[in-house]
Amino acid sequence: MSIKHIDQATFNPLIAGSQMTIAFTDLPADQKNGLANYFAQHNHRFTTQGNQDLLQITHRDLETVIADFKQNSIIPTDELEAIYKDSQIFFAAGNRSFDITDKPMIHSIMNLSPESFYDGKDHNLKEYLGRIEEQIAMGISFFDIGGKSTNPKAGDMSADEEFSRMEPYLKEIRKAFPDIILSVDSNNPITIERALDHGVQVINSISGFDTPEMLGLVERYQAPVITTYNNRDKPTDNVHQSLLDYLDDQVSELKARGLKDENIILDPGVGFTSRYEGITKEEIAAEDVTKIKAIRAMADRRLPILVGVSNKSFMGTLFDREIDDRLISSLLVEYNMVMNGGRLIRVHNIEETRLLMNIFNTLAL
Repeated sequence: MSIKHIDQATFNPLIAGSQMTIAFTDLPADQKNGLANYFAQHNHRFTTQGNQDLLQITHRDLETVIADFKQNSIIPTDELEAIYKDSQIFFAAGNRSFDITDKPMIHSIMNLSPESFYDGKDHNLKEYLGRIEEQIAMGISFFDIGGKSTNPKAGDMSADEEFSRMEPYLKEIRKAFPDIILSVDSNNPITIERALDHGVQVINSISGFDTPEMLGLVERYQAPVITTYNNRDKPTDNVHQSLLDYLDDQVSELKARGLKDENIILDPGVGFTSRYEGITKEEIAAEDVTKIKAIRAMADRRLPILVGVSNKSFMGTLFDREIDDRLISSLLVEYNMVMNGGRLIRVHNIEETRLLMNIFNTLAL
């Protein structure tokens, strides 16, 4: 008898969590009957094809099955435990590691850029620290700090100006909350290096990591990354395939610099879509939808995937929602992406998203 995982875990939109197929080959009759009875009682799909018996099961349910089999000794569990371990997804930064296989994690946006399209304003340091403290009490441990808006209408700025907005906040955040995970939202290597030297652990770059400067930072600091497929200035005929090819290349480059799977977060780049003369807002929105749907194929990579759609402009085009009226559409799109494999949710609306994830975890099949 042998047991093996015969396909990459995929994400079924009707099942909250990864669903995998496990093949049992040449089962003795008594073990096959025992498995068939057990899986029938627990509503797991168990079918026979030739000399193989195929089990379709979520990662979450597999953990329960292993625990049950250890008690009732239907079959040995060593191979099932190896499959379970191999299909786990972790996010690790600093000295912390998070198992996000079945439990998505919220990534809180903490803007310091008045030009931001949403939630951009002048900040009071005391109030800012108070917001972080409130969110920590809600269970949030991953925060994104940015001093420059990625809004294409916002324009650019020097590294000195960008970092000057962040520096006083970073010092106080690190002093008050030494255990949280911080990412810096920037595509400027100078800004990023300064932020890393001030205790930031994760690089969130909308321009990816395909220059010697950015890859050099990764190699020197061994900093986990969020790498984004950004084709604003690179229109392409096949966005879906281009996205997958780009992110696969990024993973290879980053692993060559010493990063591990749990240090590489993939972002499909919703909102960072084609911008060229003559393109319509409907075409831009359609491209964003393609990126949202690509998350199913991305999930086969078994890496952490970022869901970054909070209040973005495609919701205005597709659903006729103004910036301040995109909460419901944001939550619904985020839930769809989580059901299909997203595991880190970068959001403005923390309390509402926390409720959404509580519902996800409670109702997961």
